[in-house]
Amino acid sequence: MRITALQAQVHNPERVNIFVDHTFLLGVHALLVLQMGLKVGQELTEAQIERLRQEEALQQMLDRAMNYLSLRPRSTREVKNYLRRKNAPPEMIEGIVQRLHDFNLLNDQQFASFWVENREHFSPRGSYALKNELQQKGVQREIIDTLVDGEQDEERALRAAEKKALSLLRQPGIDYPTFQRRLGSFLQRRGFNYEITMRTVKHFWEAEKQESIDEPFE
Repeated sequence: MRITALQAQVHNPERVNIFVDHTFLLGVHALLVLQMGLKVGQELTEAQIERLRQEEALQQMLDRAMNYLSLRPRSTREVKNYLRRKNAPPEMIEGIVQRLHDFNLLNDQQFASFWVENREHFSPRGSYALKNELQQKGVQREIIDTLVDGEQDEERALRAAEKKALSLLRQPGIDYPTFQRRLGSFLQRRGFNYEITMRTVKHFWEAEKQESIDEPFE
């Protein structure tokens, strides 16, 4: 079998159609044509064609993985689970993950740093919840312990509760037991322990009382 044409696809010039003996064989990524040194007039064996199909399948799955990573950083476990859902065989998954590691597109240390920073800015969590989230995503304990500790939980709780507390305090006639129950539940769902939760609830309630006292009479 001889390659009789290599034609760039009209709607996707990064892909090339391969014709063997004037008959369409398959379309592949242009990078694969370069990697395998394919050219018009070259003879192909059945083994080479099979390798071509395997490499193309690998490249397509690698492209999917890279698109998945383009949405946000991912952990190694997330990428593996994604590829399993796409029915990639185990050996292909390991090969893709290794390539992504080699390209530094997959790095659990960097992913964990991103995750913690994102939570800190947009949705603070207690250290227990943060650690649990990272563990579920397959991040190693050593990495988690370097990034998350409980010493900042008090500050995290204040930031996490601020909007919710102000919203509750604007409700007419809200009493302390109701405020405590609602804000406390909110904080505990975000992984803060009982002691920090109660101190945070008390902080916002007393701050509101003090503000009311300080308001001038009209």
